[in-house]
Amino acid sequence: MPRRYATAILLALLAIAAPSGQEPAATAADKQKAAAQAPEATALGQPINIKLDLTITDQTGPGEPLRKTVTLVVADRSSGSIRSSGSVRGQGSVQINVDARPQILQSGSIRVMLGMEYKPRLSGNDNPTESSTLTEQIGVVLHPGKPLIVSQAADPASDRKITVELTATLLRP
Repeated sequence: MPRRYATAILLALLAIAAPSGQEPAATAADKQKAAAQAPEATALGQPINIKLDLTITDQTGPGEPLRKTVTLVVADRSSGSIRSSGSVRGQGSVQINVDARPQILQSGSIRVMLGMEYKPRLSGNDNPTESSTLTEQIGVVLHPGKPLIVSQAADPASDRKITVELTATLLRP
């Protein structure tokens, strides 16, 4: 008999001491509430500006390539846009449009969603009735201060090669 009592007591103690696999209702509800609030707290991003330098290198034939640089300063998780256009006599219109949305990651890297449209001027080899446009939608992760070539494109109508480089720099207050 004492052995049966000892076994029953041992089993009862094990049942009390062992976790049941389920959390108390209040703890689970608290975790759900905290998880729901976390995205709201960071939805606006950190109070840090990010400088984005976009350099377009336009190479047609031999000689020095044409370089255009567009700079935006955008707050973390905010959107920025630049629209620039003009016209060159005898060479049609020229246009650069840039949309960017940077996000500072926990690792310190910067994720950038980039949209770009570039309509270059016609070169001496281009037919005046033809025009080229480069349109891109890119998502990349950058290390602050380090340039990254995000695209290289060949113009289908000429020997033009267009390279796009992006650099993100944190501007601490």
